[in-house]
Amino acid sequence: MHGLYFDLHLETADYYEEDDEDDEEEDEEIDDWHAKIVWNNYHSCTLSSQEWDNKGFIVGSDEAPFDVKLLDGAEYKVDFLSEYEQENFDHEVTAFDVYLLGHDASAFHTIKFTKKEDCSYLIDWKGKLAQAYVGDHEFKYAFHTILSPVQFKGIIIPEQITDEEAYALLTRFVRQPELFELQNLNEKRRFIFSK
Repeated sequence: MHGLYFDLHLETADYYEEDDEDDEEEDEEIDDWHAKIVWNNYHSCTLSSQEWDNKGFIVGSDEAPFDVKLLDGAEYKVDFLSEYEQENFDHEVTAFDVYLLGHDASAFHTIKFTKKEDCSYLIDWKGKLAQAYVGDHEFKYAFHTILSPVQFKGIIIPEQITDEEAYALLTRFVRQPELFELQNLNEKRRFIFSK
């Protein structure tokens, strides 16, 4: 589907970064989710719409162009999968990929934006995870993170299109295209807020 997409990327610190306890023998009956040695083996978590594929979630389309003035307080529901979609899970169709205990799965995201006085945003993000890497596609693990301050980095322009094509797409998918100007920095083009 054509439109304007938001990309978000999170990386945690190493799972064991603040752990000053020596590894102890663990109960052999404990599952991977609760086993410290398993978590340490995978080092950290990445939840991203861009790390492995360019995915993201749509915020502007022909029918509903993106309105930056309405972003304050906007809440996006992303990948609320039906029972059928959960049973026949396909990594290719979800907005975010996750590396948790291997390449797992994420869905049922609620992402809320709140504008701050310095024009940055607070993002309140909730979602669910499934241990897809080991074949468990039940989204039974919830996560919640609050990110602040988050700055808008601009609208990235694909390399294969011209500036004129980029402006045409901006006009299609953004309600106030006049708020943006083209920037070319280190041979990477993006639309940023006009000063």
